[in-house]
Amino acid sequence: MNLKNKILIIIGFCTLVSVGSFFIIKMMFDNFEKQLMEKCRIEVFTGAKIMTDLIHIMIDYNVLTENDVFDTNYIQIPGTNPPKFNTKYDAIFDQKIQQIEDEFLRDQDVIFAVLIDKNGYVPTHNSKFSKPATNDKNHNLQFSRSKRNFSNSPGIRSALISKGEKVVEVSYSRDTGESVWIMGFPVYIKQKHWGAFIIGVSLDRVNEIKNQMIILISAVMFVILSLTILSLIAIMPRTLFNTDMNIPKY
Repeated sequence: MNLKNKILIIIGFCTLVSVGSFFIIKMMFDNFEKQLMEKCRIEVFTGAKIMTDLIHIMIDYNVLTENDVFDTNYIQIPGTNPPKFNTKYDAIFDQKIQQIEDEFLRDQDVIFAVLIDKNGYVPTHNSKFSKPATNDKNHNLQFSRSKRNFSNSPGIRSALISKGEKVVEVSYSRDTGESVWIMGFPVYIKQKHWGAFIIGVSLDRVNEIKNQMIILISAVMFVILSLTILSLIAIMPRTLFNTDMNIPKY
């Protein structure tokens, strides 16, 4: 086999290996991302069912009435910025539901997990976001998010539209400057649409996965390129590397 054919075979083989490696690595990371999102879908579905059952239990045992739970007479809490509101049921939700919401934050990919009524009102946020309001609006945006109405967000509105048996997935730009992925599942109380249970999925993990994929692909490409160069050097006639071949002898 002549030198030209050898070179073409080596380049062709290495190109094939490169393309194959790229698709294998991409498929591996795509599957990981899909598994992450599917895990969060299961969590939001489970959360909605738990919250539905818990509210029904509170109604059945006269902790709250059905009318209380569907109260939309939002009474603004004086001096809050952004404004906060009380309802007939939010104090009970603080006692009975917040702890369960907080359990979903054990998953490092979940930023928040809350019940939200069909008008965008969050009666009880996670404890880490339910700090007392202060005169510092930036502090309140970050850490005092309970009892606010979030209906001005297109992402939140989209999550509340669905009334079927399907997890809604939308992008959401928080007023804290973060971009997250919202997953929501509708909540029905006594066969009436109350709102939804939603979780905010961090994009940091997804971006980290993509960055790792880029690094791994770059490393594999570097190794393949290095092996290609070494293989080409190995088949080259030794005379090409003989530095003495053109040196006149006396």
